[in-house]
Amino acid sequence: MTRTSKGGGSAKSVIGLIGIYALIYVVCSVMFVALFHTGILKDMGVLMYRGIVFIVITGAIAAIVMGVIRKFWGFITVRDIIMMFVIFCCVNMVLFTLIPVTVERSVSVFMLSYMDENSDQTFTQESVGEVFTSKYVEDYGAFEKRFDEQVVTGTIEENPDGSYTITERGRFIVKLFRTIAEWFDTDRRLVYPNEN
Repeated sequence: MTRTSKGGGSAKSVIGLIGIYALIYVVCSVMFVALFHTGILKDMGVLMYRGIVFIVITGAIAAIVMGVIRKFWGFITVRDIIMMFVIFCCVNMVLFTLIPVTVERSVSVFMLSYMDENSDQTFTQESVGEVFTSKYVEDYGAFEKRFDEQVVTGTIEENPDGSYTITERGRFIVKLFRTIAEWFDTDRRLVYPNEN
């Protein structure tokens, strides 16, 4: 049965193809999540980078599985194999950066989680701010973690005297962030810290 077939056979092929895409996507997405619970790349300190590697690995597996299925169902083409990889990587990259990466970095997530664990208390804005500074910033080393990430990514580099300077890659990233800030009219103070 080929894709160019008309009638009921073609409709069945389309439904079957959608089902195959969905099944492979779900199975490989479960594999993607499961990889975070293994020791693989555990020493990679930046969650974002670890996730990207896992997405590419499981995306490749999804494409391979689609290729194997192609041997049994002729209506699957090379284009489907490529699309399986692209769709899997794109969708999971969006979900990964939107949810897990946000959970790891978000001030809001920490604030709400802390208030939930201490729901028998009431809070003022100042008291929550103090907890954020003492626990999130100082105890959990939030600043140090982000600083170290920039060293790893090569946006800043250490000088012989132990000080740090921004690299050309870092300057490029800043320009990119400022352009995005202009496009979406975000808070300029985050990309122009010296402005009032």
